[in-house]
Formats: sequence, structure tokens, C-alpha cells
Amino acid sequence: MTPRENMQAAYRHKKPEWVPNGFTDYDLWFSYGERYFGEGSGDDWFGVNWTFTPELNSQTETPGQEVVEDLENWKEDIHFPDLDSYDWSAIAAEATKDWDRENRMSLCMFLNGPFERMMSLMGFENAVCAFLETPDEVHEFFDALTDYKCRYLKILKEYFGFDIIVYHDDWGNNQNMFFSMDMWREFIKPYIKRVIDCTHELGMIFEMHSCGYIKPTVPDLVEMGIDALQPLQYCNEVEDIKKEFGDQILLSGGFNTQEVLEHPGATEEEIRQEVRRALDSLAQNGGYCANAPIINTRVLEIVSDEITSYGRDYYK
Repeated sequence: MTPRENMQAAYRHKKPEWVPNGFTDYDLWFSYGERYFGEGSGDDWFGVNWTFTPELNSQTETPGQEVVEDLENWKEDIHFPDLDSYDWSAIAAEATKDWDRENRMSLCMFLNGPFERMMSLMGFENAVCAFLETPDEVHEFFDALTDYKCRYLKILKEYFGFDIIVYHDDWGNNQNMFFSMDMWREFIKPYIKRVIDCTHELGMIFEMHSCGYIKPTVPDLVEMGIDALQPLQYCNEVEDIKKEFGDQILLSGGFNTQEVLEHPGATEEEIRQEVRRALDSLAQNGGYCANAPIINTRVLEIVSDEITSYGRDYYK
């Protein structure tokens, strides 16, 4: 069995031969234009300015550079990218030139879902206030954004042939969601559902990425038809989610990254123990991929090595 076949078994809820390793078994690409990826500062397709943050080894929105303050005139103020203006054949050829489609699955990190995109355009406080101050405009903007996302999905399928789409939209911090479930169901759920359906119509796996505490959304997400959920951070009582939904969706993650893996004082043995704990909690009977958003390269190497060594004979 190849790593690709082993990973496919996990997504299909068949017991794999070993625990799939998300650090080695995917060919990964981040959606072009949805974020600035270079050094220093630069704009994405929507005009949002991003700055590379060394301590995060990533780009974050540049403070004080919001595109709009509210959505009252969003049709005039927010400009959607012209997807037809790009040479997708050339972009895809460069992005996929080293992919191993026989041995690995291909995965697109499809960045900036509805709340993330609204937040990037106007800042967090203005974004959460918009739900109350301009609800009609929020729906109009999210509807237009979802139209754009579905057009982009067709390009991702036609030119890249992805196996998996991972749709990003963060909804919580370590303790709570950013908004009530009533608000989530009114403003977020319908537009996530449209992207799920479009992804499936194109023959790709839909994996939801949402950081922070999102446990209240999980029953809805399962009912909506997601195939997988990540990074399933430890604050979500991951064992309960495995028990209730582990036979319906693939779970990816479940690591205690903040208190153990990324803690400055964590020893190598503590990191390896956390990997074993996560696998023992979530990998039983399959339906699991070991993966986590890790910034520190030393930690990443240790985690990936422990996934491979401990997970190789896990199902034997």
C-alpha cells in the first residue's frame, strides 16, 4: 500500500495500514492570491496588506491598513479578482511539477473563508460588529464571495486536479467562539454549505479548517456533509468528538500545540509523549490523520518522526 492508498483508506473510513502522516503524505499548495506570501509586506488580490512576521514564520494582516471600515458601500469599495486574467496553465505547471500523484494525495489550503475574508478587509472588531450593524450587506457580500470561491474551485479542479480542498475559516479563540451559534447558523453556515456542495460536485474531498474552540459547530458541519475536520485543536474536547463523530468524518490533528508542542520549554520526550497521546486518543479504528499547524521547525521534525515511528505499527 502506498502512502496515498493508505491516506485514501483513512478518508473512506477503512482501517489504514499505518497512521497517515499529514507532514509527509500530502502534496500541498496554498491558494494563489488569497494571501501575500513573500518577505516584508505586500497586497493580496483583494488589496489587503500582509506583513511577514518572523516569530510566526507566516504573514499576518498589517495593522491599520484595513480596506474598509464597514460594508455599507461594499460593492463600490471591495473589488473581486478577475480569475480569468491569470495564466492558470503556467501557474499549475509550476506548482505541481514536483508532485508525486502516485504516492501522495494533493491538498489545497483554500484560504480566507467568509469570516476570515471579511476580517482581513475590515479588522476583527469591525467584522463582528458588521453582523449587527449591516446584516443585509454581510449576506450580500458573503453570497458574492461564495460565488467567487466556487469559480475558483472549478479552476483548482481543472488545472491542478486536487484530491482535497481544505477551506479555512476561523471561528473561535481558546475558550469560546467569536459569535453565538445562532449568528453562526445565520451568517456562516449557508455559505460554507455552498462551498461543500460545490467541492463535492467537482469530485473533491472537502476538509474544514477552523482554529480555536468550534465544538458547537461540529454536529452542524457533519450534517452539512464535510468529509474531514482540522486542525481540531485540543481545546475542543477531542475525545468526545471522536466518540460521537469519528465514524462519519476524518479527524485531523487533536494535538495540544500551545501547552506542549509549541511551549518554549517542552523537551523532546514531552513532545513525543504528546504525539503518542493524540494518536492513542483519536487514531483508533482509523478515520484519522496526524497533522498540526506547527511553526517551530525543530518541533515539526520531532512530531513528524514520532508520527512515523509510533504510527507505523499502530494498527497491528
